[in-house]
Amino acid sequence: MSLKNHSKPEAPKGWEKSITWDGTKGEISTGPLADEPTDDLWNEIVKDFGIGDNLRIIPGSIQIRAWDSYAGRMKYYRARLEPSTANEESRLDVDRLCRIIERRRPLVRGDDSHQGGDRALVVCLADWQIGKGEGGGTPAFVERLLETFDRLEAHAKGLYKQGISQVYIVGLGDVIEGCSGFYAMQEWQTDLDRREQMKLARRMILDLVERFIKLKYRIVLGAVPGNHGENRKNGKAFTTWTDNDDLAVFEQVAEILSHNAERYAEVSVPSGAIADDLTMTLDICGVDVGFAHGHQARAGQLANWWLRQAHGKQPIGHADILVTGHYHHLVCSESSGRTWLQCPAMDGGSKWFTNTTGASAPPGMLTFVAGQGCGDRGWERLEIL
Repeated sequence: MSLKNHSKPEAPKGWEKSITWDGTKGEISTGPLADEPTDDLWNEIVKDFGIGDNLRIIPGSIQIRAWDSYAGRMKYYRARLEPSTANEESRLDVDRLCRIIERRRPLVRGDDSHQGGDRALVVCLADWQIGKGEGGGTPAFVERLLETFDRLEAHAKGLYKQGISQVYIVGLGDVIEGCSGFYAMQEWQTDLDRREQMKLARRMILDLVERFIKLKYRIVLGAVPGNHGENRKNGKAFTTWTDNDDLAVFEQVAEILSHNAERYAEVSVPSGAIADDLTMTLDICGVDVGFAHGHQARAGQLANWWLRQAHGKQPIGHADILVTGHYHHLVCSESSGRTWLQCPAMDGGSKWFTNTTGASAPPGMLTFVAGQGCGDRGWERLEIL
């Protein structure tokens, strides 16, 4: 008694791999396949039978036959052939492109082709201006920021499932409002003194760090100075550019974390991340991201300022992405060939600015994902939370 070899599925008669051609028309069959044939496979069958290269599948002529076997569900594909000319070969087959659209399988929700380690979440803490009395004052700000943190936490949970497990928390300046020296009504409008503003800023940053610790993220802290953090006399900074409350708050947070090294082992503050200048550039998963508050340039001139920084061979001029604050509204521009992101503010707005210019923008916190795994742009998933 002989045993039948089941290593190769049997083909239903009439659908074996074959080709016929009489010089003007013909037919081609693929033989049994598990997946839909590609153009390359059709061409290989034509070449395998030595018919020639000047043939093409007639659009709309493909037939499918399917059946179940011990090897699983199998399919055969048969199509009609016709001659192709050089002109036809040089033109796109729009019907084939339409079929690709119709047969495209949607990605399963949660699928992600990127590999973990080559991207990181960037969280921009821009223009909180804690202590500012407008828009409901500090109580409204705290509630607004905590709600934003809740949305950020939910967003970060989803990213973590897709292999993103590192976050850069960067202060973009004007974390506190200050008490005087910035505009005429400031002393009357602030609802916290300077010490209280800095205390609340520390608590809010620590709360954000704790949330990412709970999510098992690796955390990098950094900050650049803004104008509201300056040590001023008669309305002008008079000590040094880095004698700034925006930097001091992050330094204090870093010192607090350093005294519990075991709990905060996954938190780091790289050298230079709390800026020793008005700008800072970080290598985020292979992409250079520059940070500046933005008060170095007049409104509408930040792109030109960045261009001049590149011309002057300044470190931030080499950045692939520039992130700024100060102007309290969102900008996302790629007009320079690189990306400039301007962050919205989290403060309660400015009646004076709106009354004099008519302009206003809703509060929000800008986040995005950066790294070589994001493709040519170096960033993706821009969110305003």
